[in-house]
Amino acid sequence: MRKLFRNFIRWVMREEEGERSRPLLGLVDNSDHDSRAKFRIGVVLAANGRLLETSTYKHNPNGPDWTNELFIVPDDQTLAQSITTILTLKGLNQ
Repeated sequence: MRKLFRNFIRWVMREEEGERSRPLLGLVDNSDHDSRAKFRIGVVLAANGRLLETSTYKHNPNGPDWTNELFIVPDDQTLAQSITTILTLKGLNQ
């Protein structure tokens, strides 16, 4: 485990020094791309369980407009299953 951690630190330090041999996956250098988040998910710990809070951004010329929704995570579902379900529902609504 320590060896893996040390290799990760070395890799990060090389990346910071500019020795990047290839671009990292998921990084796009597009100047006209809006990099602000459009959708956020947060976990809220409640007294009897967990809630998932979703925030969706909609552009508004008068200021930011975030719409928040709360979803209850059932006891028989994992957090990953609940997030997958919510992302699927949000994708169908778009």
